[in-house]
Amino acid sequence: MRRILTLVLAFLLLGAGVALQPSQEPTPPAKTQTKEQTVYTTNSGRKYNTATCRYLSKSKIPISLKDAKAQGYSACSVCKPPQ
Repeated sequence: MRRILTLVLAFLLLGAGVALQPSQEPTPPAKTQTKEQTVYTTNSGRKYNTATCRYLSKSKIPISLKDAKAQGYSACSVCKPPQ
């Protein structure tokens, strides 16, 4: 009988010890790095293109999508780059 009481008491103490431990707050999600989208322009055009667009045969100038929009470039209707 004494052995059973000892086991029950040990079980209760272990359970209470787990319950009394400070709860761990979930870690906030890591900030995702925003990867800048690269698009391409030409020397003479006013459109931005994907890397494989047929209009880039003579010149292919890399630029970020954000900068292309800021400089007044618009999306090519042939290759349909991200907008």
